[in-house]
Formats: sequence, structure tokens, C-alpha cells
Amino acid sequence: MTRREYAELARVHPDTVKRWARLGIGPRPRRIGPRLLRYDRTEVLEYLRSGERQGSAS
Repeated sequence: MTRREYAELARVHPDTVKRWARLGIGPRPRRIGPRLLRYDRTEVLEYLRSGERQGSAS
């Protein structure tokens, strides 16, 4: 899934998802080719269901 799709599910701005990836919060994006990043849909859904991000965002 794209960063934008992830952000919509998490109800945050896409820049927030980018910052989470940089800080190691949540699922890691996978590089597909030299410029394309994608997130595994299952990992994103499990992460959001776990509620982990509420505790990590402090």
C-alpha cells in the first residue's frame, strides 16, 4: 500500500507516516525499484489494530 493509503487508514497526514518510518515507528516500508516505497497491507492493519501508535507517539 502507498504512504497515502496508510495515512488515510491511520487518519494522519502522509508526512506523519514518513516521519514514523524515519523514526522506526510501525511497519517498515519496502523498496520496490530505486524510488518506489510500499507498505505491506497486513503489517499496517495489524499495527493499527494493536493500538501501538497511540503509546509510541508521546
